Amino acid sequence: MSCDEVLRLLREREAACRGEAERLRAEAERITALLATCERELARITTACQVVGELPRVELVPAASAAVALAVVPAARRGGRLPDAEARERLLAVLARYAGPVRCRQVVEDLGLEVTARQVEVVRHRLKKAVAAGLVVQTPGGLFTLARGTVAAGG
Repeated sequence: MSCDEVLRLLREREAACRGEAERLRAEAERITALLATCERELARITTACQVVGELPRVELVPAASAAVALAVVPAARRGGRLPDAEARERLLAVLARYAGPVRCRQVVEDLGLEVTARQVEVVRHRLKKAVAAGLVVQTPGGLFTLARGTVAAGG
């Protein structure tokens, strides 16, 4: 075998190795990106597990004692807040003043409360309870309006 033949074979082998190296680099980049995505998802799941693990344990109440539990819990939680029925009536009265759907933030303002994220969420929670009771309708855009046939006290 001549030097030229050996040189040609070495160059062919070099080109094949370069091609394989490029293919493997591309594969390594793809795997690195997949690994980064997987690690981000793992971090999110770990955080979610920690948050859920810190939540208080909720015990399901049998149907027979549910009415008693519902009657006792709001009274114990009041701590200077309005009773649930009175707060609900105030919310319904605010909604009754509007011809169409209203943002939760507007309801907070109309109730004379300080407009903070916490207050907005408290009012949103109460409005959603009223939705579940059939007194209020929530639109897909997150707006609230008085359900047909619902009459607010004093309004």
